[in-house]
Amino acid sequence: MADKGSKKKTGLTLACIILAVLVIFIIFLIKKDSIITNLKETRFFERIFGSTPEFVENHVSEEKQTIEIPAAEEPVVIKIEPKTQNTAQKPEETSAKTDDSAAQTKADTKTETKTEQKETKPVTPSYTDLQLCFIEIHADGSINRKVIKRSVPKNDSPLVTSINQLLQGPDTTRSDEKDCTSLIPSGVKLLGARVSDGVAYLDFNDNFEINTYGVEGYTCQLMQIVYTATSFSTVNSVQFLIEGKKKEYLGSEGQWIGSPLSRTSFNY
Repeated sequence: MADKGSKKKTGLTLACIILAVLVIFIIFLIKKDSIITNLKETRFFERIFGSTPEFVENHVSEEKQTIEIPAAEEPVVIKIEPKTQNTAQKPEETSAKTDDSAAQTKADTKTETKTEQKETKPVTPSYTDLQLCFIEIHADGSINRKVIKRSVPKNDSPLVTSINQLLQGPDTTRSDEKDCTSLIPSGVKLLGARVSDGVAYLDFNDNFEINTYGVEGYTCQLMQIVYTATSFSTVNSVQFLIEGKKKEYLGSEGQWIGSPLSRTSFNY
């Protein structure tokens, strides 16, 4: 009887041990990730046995694993319905808006009209007065110098303009020029002009050397050009050139042009 009781106790103890092992095993299965993670982080095996098993060293906690969520293939479209506005307006509001619109239209029309008038307004050119020297021949044969003013549009070469105006001769339709004449030979052309240190270098074609009025004619043609050119404040004298070359005498009459001539070079 004693043996039977001893066997029962032994079987019961064994069953309890087995049950306990099963419970521990089940708990281990449930908490496997946490247990292995703790053993790895605390390096339990390395401290007790000197090395950590491979399955523990390579273990990756499920909590630390990155979960990738695939992006949605189609975008999400959110539709927003516009609010319905009450389009009904009071009569006074409608009338006020109509008046404002009419006033604005009228103002815009005035602005456009002013703009058109401003754009179509012609630009008035500015003018400058040139002094041209002509000759008056009286009945007794005496010759006088006469300087007239002629208004022309402004430009960047007033000296060239004045000499060319002089070469065209007097305008007999004007009251102040009807008794004037010019002794500069016809066909004379200005080929070039420049001013340096108060001297105007005027270059004429070879027609400038032929004057049918003799000595008086050569003297007057030189005087006309000198007085016309020196009417500018930047010109004190004139150096005459023929076809780009400086000559000492003009024509067969021997009028000196080898140096610059000023107003004091003439007795008129």
